[in-house]
Amino acid sequence: MPDPTLQQRRANRAIVLEALFSETGSSGGDAAAGRVIAYRNDPQGAASKEHVFVGALRLVRFYIDPTKPNNNERRGLWQAIRTRMNKSTSPVPSSIDSDSSVAMVQLLAEERP
Repeated sequence: MPDPTLQQRRANRAIVLEALFSETGSSGGDAAAGRVIAYRNDPQGAASKEHVFVGALRLVRFYIDPTKPNNNERRGLWQAIRTRMNKSTSPVPSSIDSDSSVAMVQLLAEERP
């Protein structure tokens, strides 16, 4: 029987990737796009190494410009993630920047009330 916590974590990782795509139009650049799209389409069926791979991607791969996301983009991304997770839109964590990984953003979104 699949672990429901693991299933939720995989679904949440896909939510972060979906929100990044909706906010930036990017799937993490040419080299990562195929793997990101495959994970977004089937997070439960993805191999563990794919879960780790997409989680390790930094936001700069989606925003391209290392000075992004700016405050408005961070707020938009945060609201998109929290809305998809059916959580209230709490203040955007100041630690989210271009060096943040998908996994870190996911963890922050899951842990915030």
